[in-house]
Amino acid sequence: MGTTSTMALPSSLLAGILLFSNLRLTSAQTDNGNECSCFRTNGSSAGYFTYHRFHDWRNIAIAANPPAAISSEINATAAFATSNFFISDAWTGDWTTQNWNNSDSRGSSDATILMINSPNNVYIEKSNDTSPDYTSYLTLRTKRLPDFQSAAEVDSNQKNFQYLSARFLARVIGSPGACAGMFTYLPNNNAQLIQEADIEILTGGPRDMVQYTNQPSNDKNGNPYPQATVNSTNPGIRDWTLWNTYRLDWMPKMTSWYVNGLKVAQIGFQAPRDPSSLILNMWSDGGGWTGNMSLYDEAYLQIQWMEVVYNTSGTYAGTSKRDEHGVGGLLEKRKGTPGCKVVCGVDEKVNVTGTPALLYNNTGMASTWRGEGMGELAWIPAVLVGGALFGYL
Repeated sequence: MGTTSTMALPSSLLAGILLFSNLRLTSAQTDNGNECSCFRTNGSSAGYFTYHRFHDWRNIAIAANPPAAISSEINATAAFATSNFFISDAWTGDWTTQNWNNSDSRGSSDATILMINSPNNVYIEKSNDTSPDYTSYLTLRTKRLPDFQSAAEVDSNQKNFQYLSARFLARVIGSPGACAGMFTYLPNNNAQLIQEADIEILTGGPRDMVQYTNQPSNDKNGNPYPQATVNSTNPGIRDWTLWNTYRLDWMPKMTSWYVNGLKVAQIGFQAPRDPSSLILNMWSDGGGWTGNMSLYDEAYLQIQWMEVVYNTSGTYAGTSKRDEHGVGGLLEKRKGTPGCKVVCGVDEKVNVTGTPALLYNNTGMASTWRGEGMGELAWIPAVLVGGALFGYL
């Protein structure tokens, strides 16, 4: 029987081969990049990812004016979808609209009012803006009613995201007393074991400030962890009532945030470790964090589009428990996959929003590229580029 020796291989190449053999690589699932086998991001938190998704709510034909709020607790909970769009595969294939309430947790929190998430507060809104670039957008609404706070939340069906870079073209408008959230989430019955990386906008706060946090932000005694959060001013002191592109990069041991392409925060403390979901919400409970919304006031999170590049670990439906295989989860390479040969960018050279741009077709060797603080890729065999799919280069 013939044998093959690896002793002649450089140690860096051998390490890359071993890392690559443990990765779960498949042909990229994409909306607008089917020819790509992996996707690259830019900036100081740059990385390579296997999958790409683009959710576009800019020109939905059935867009309409906002539905009237439902003032009955029972009817708000049991509300139907606001349009056929939310019962179509275009929505239900990726998202679940929530209808839970906070009645079970009010006693252990500082909430002053019952909050009910209602499907009636999630809708495709017809735009009255003058821009020719969009005629609609996704809206999540919260409204203070006499007996409860009506809120909105949508959760991703996929709960095995293991590192990602997510971007949202969004704005927040409306009255003080609410919070708009865009975040990763892994629940736990013990609040100290929740894993969550947040973008939060408080409508009662300064209109150019956004909160970025790796949860939990407080210890078990309610004392804050100052190192868990950054309250940052938008670049150019730009108002969050205007359209801004918010970016969340969840990478191994670090979460980074950008606004309109400029880095605004980076936190290593309590960076999420295990497979998680994505959540969008607009809410208030009258507590100390959101503040109290005046009767019949409203606030809105509006999103034109959302783009995500990501890796996965474990099953699609995820788990509420910590992954038993440790950091990175159980990643395995599928047989017959090509690896990271056709590299596309979601930041560099992009001419059409949501459509990744071809950076290089790596049929044998990768071209030179240097990312800020990430070292250099210079004539590295394709197997090593594939190894970078773990997250960082």
